[in-house]
Amino acid sequence: MTTVFVAGATGAVGSALVPLLRKHAFQVIPHVRPKTAAKHSLGKDPEALVADLSDPAKLDKALERVQAIVCSVGTMRRRFAAGDTYDSSDYQPVVQLVEAALRMQQRPYFVLVSALGARAGSGYLGWKFKAEEVVRKSGLAQAILRPSVLDSTGSKQEASDGKPRVPPPLMGALVKGFGYLPGLKGLSEDLRPIPVEVVGEAIARLIQENKNHAEVLTGRQLWTLAKAH
Repeated sequence: MTTVFVAGATGAVGSALVPLLRKHAFQVIPHVRPKTAAKHSLGKDPEALVADLSDPAKLDKALERVQAIVCSVGTMRRRFAAGDTYDSSDYQPVVQLVEAALRMQQRPYFVLVSALGARAGSGYLGWKFKAEEVVRKSGLAQAILRPSVLDSTGSKQEASDGKPRVPPPLMGALVKGFGYLPGLKGLSEDLRPIPVEVVGEAIARLIQENKNHAEVLTGRQLWTLAKAH
């Protein structure tokens, strides 16, 4: 049975992904930050690693029986007042996880949940791209995902911040609509809001296939992978 370590398990994607992977018969080790453990149900999960990723001893111990790592960590600007930064929450955890993966005797499959539009530069998308580069250059079998606007309105799970991910009104219908125009179907699937469950199903499929992807996977691939699972 494949064991998956999920970093960012209490976020919008992670909180939906953990039960979904278990439904598909994966064993899951959710990662929960100590300051989040008290306000999320996964903080009491018997399989959870409640520790900071900056603790290599605890991280290495948790990864001993893991075949895949999913990193869906990240922050939002509104959390900066609490001490979060793009460096500390979107970049350093990826570095720590990749370094830990490279220390493993049997190197795991690595899935990074990034963001659509990630590119070299500053700000949120710049840090996401910088984190992608760490994974790209690691030599690990990998998949880098760039989903569009996340939609958690249909999810039974709740992120630790208690805020559902709700796309702008009519965005989904409008973007899906122009996908019927010649040559725009792929772009439409890249841009339209994507339910967290679809991202989760795509991740489950990727782990099962264990295939190294040199290209970044956007909505057009994620929708297809989810339907095939």
